Amino acid sequence: MASIGRTRRAQNGLVRSFAVLFVVSSLLLVLRNSDPVRQLATMGTELLVPVQRVLADAGITSNRFFQAISEIERLRNDNADLHAEVDRLTLENVRLREAAVAAQQAARLGDVAKTLPYKTVAAPVIARDPSNILAGIVLGVGTNDGVKVNDVVVSDQGLVGRVSEAGPSYSKVLLVTDPSSTLSALVEGSRATGIVHGQYGDSLIMDWLLQTEAVKPGDVVVTAGLGLGDQVRSLYPKGLVIGKVLQVQNAEAAAYQRAIIAPAVDLRKLENVLVVRTTP
Repeated sequence: MASIGRTRRAQNGLVRSFAVLFVVSSLLLVLRNSDPVRQLATMGTELLVPVQRVLADAGITSNRFFQAISEIERLRNDNADLHAEVDRLTLENVRLREAAVAAQQAARLGDVAKTLPYKTVAAPVIARDPSNILAGIVLGVGTNDGVKVNDVVVSDQGLVGRVSEAGPSYSKVLLVTDPSSTLSALVEGSRATGIVHGQYGDSLIMDWLLQTEAVKPGDVVVTAGLGLGDQVRSLYPKGLVIGKVLQVQNAEAAAYQRAIIAPAVDLRKLENVLVVRTTP
């Protein structure tokens, strides 16, 4: 019985609430155009406007905040893409510059090859002694390419040396600056002849120049094409540029003078050379 009473009371409360809402709604509907109701609506609207403005501004600020985050993320991705593109273009630019340098070197060596009455083999320098103490380099061509021991090696600037060892795919070159390197030479202009040999460092010595020969700094020295000792013929063809005279040393009681020569070729910067197949 108690539960039935509670149910009835709840139903009665619901009916009363509905009736009150109905009456209020009817009154507002009837009196909506009356002055008191319009004044109350205006006051309510004025009270709600600041709240609505705050909520609208908060919504705009929140929207702008998330838009800013999205824009920052987009800019970060674009920046990463731009950096990657810059790196790619930098590498491509380096590759193109190196290809241009290689093409220029190949063209100059090709011009030199046309002036020589011998077959030649273009060769890259693949190893060197960075200290230049051993005065030797290694080339990326060998007997498979027709290279033989004692073949002469030149660059577009002048004489480099000769092949001292040849393998199937490599060859070692004894540079003209090596102390064991000797060759006959002559001075252009005066036609004075002598023997050029290497020394430790980056210069050459030309000995056996007669005191009466007019040799001076700046004179160009070339290979004489003359055999030395028991050689039937010189290993080096005549006319290859060896270098220029830097200094002439005279001795009062000596019959000969000595010249210090700067090599025509910067042997530390060789990248590509020609092997002249002078060996039968």
